[in-house]
Amino acid sequence: MDEPSPVGELVLVLPLPPSINHQYATVQGRRVLSRAGREFKRLVVEEVENWLDKYPQVDVALFQHHYLTLTITFFFRSALRRDLDGGLKIAQDALCEALGVNDNLVIEIHLSKRVDRYSPRMEVQLTALTATSVTLEAEGEAHSIPPLPVQLDSRAKRRRRRKQRS
Repeated sequence: MDEPSPVGELVLVLPLPPSINHQYATVQGRRVLSRAGREFKRLVVEEVENWLDKYPQVDVALFQHHYLTLTITFFFRSALRRDLDGGLKIAQDALCEALGVNDNLVIEIHLSKRVDRYSPRMEVQLTALTATSVTLEAEGEAHSIPPLPVQLDSRAKRRRRRKQRS
């Protein structure tokens, strides 16, 4: 998965996210992201930043201003140990937060589960969709693309701060 990346496509190989039972903890009666969950999100941010450094021709705004397709293939040690959808939400949240993207722009998700006893991992592909490839309306209705929500530019600020510390 380390071939040249098209401008509107992010491709990463990441470690598996914590299982759903290890993603959250209860602190003073409130459900909060666990240490394992926070570490996973931090790791995803680092990997996304490394990917953006490797592909400087990619403009993050492309992901922030287009509808997206998310494809995740989980490679588990065993097919029966974990549910397919248990890592979806934290993976999607981490990836979208790292890019400064509102995850409601993800309009299509493809999940699959495979077995790799020796190299458990998650392969992720996030693709920005063109206006001509998006149809959100039911058949027989008008085929116009709904307006995108206003995006916050939190990604650029976070990236600048990290560069200043270095």
